[in-house]
Amino acid sequence: MRRSFRTGLVLAAVGTLLAGCDSAPEPDALFPLAAGLEWQYRVTTRPHGEDPRDSRLTMSNVERGYFAGEEDILIRRNQHGTRYYIAEREDGLYRVAVKSVAQTVPIMDQPPVRILPRPVETGQRWRAPAHTYLLGRARTFISDHAPGNTIDLDYHIEATDAEIEVPAGRYSDCVLAVGRASFHLDAETGFAASDVPIEQREWYCPGVGLTRLSRDERLTSGDRTITGGRIEIVLTGAPG
Repeated sequence: MRRSFRTGLVLAAVGTLLAGCDSAPEPDALFPLAAGLEWQYRVTTRPHGEDPRDSRLTMSNVERGYFAGEEDILIRRNQHGTRYYIAEREDGLYRVAVKSVAQTVPIMDQPPVRILPRPVETGQRWRAPAHTYLLGRARTFISDHAPGNTIDLDYHIEATDAEIEVPAGRYSDCVLAVGRASFHLDAETGFAASDVPIEQREWYCPGVGLTRLSRDERLTSGDRTITGGRIEIVLTGAPG
């Protein structure tokens, strides 16, 4: 099964638009790029053995324009002011840079991080870097085994016809992208050698974009000095 990004996606907002502009998402877009759109999410973090914690996430499409040699780069911003630079290329959508409020210039992703391939096809595979969020220990161990706290997730498109219900509504014909990694801890960490299974599941729905994300880091050692947990992000307010 196949799903292509709309041909007119790149032309949805020509030039640089202000964040305050009122735009509607392309009806078939799995990752709407029009400036002026905003998404509201609930983020639930469940560290193993602890009570869940809820927080809110807002993502806004701020503007589109020239950046780092490419035309029509989208700038997305969260409520904390962090900016994400998104490029649409022939083979997919990529995050090419990130800029926090503490940084004077954007930091380029080396290499760019693929968000979704183009076209989207069941079984298609790619690799993308990710951070570990919930693996913890009484003393730090992660930096010795994953430089920069980064691992590589091996993604594949599991479905292009998924149905999902979140607080923002019920959606169909969604794309489900699944990323997995096996993070190896050897005996040098002070414990028996083991593999940490990490899985991230992302649902992208037509005209809406990212609708739900779940992240599992499952390891819990016998003495509970290394623990994992789960993060879930669900859409509570859709654009348009």
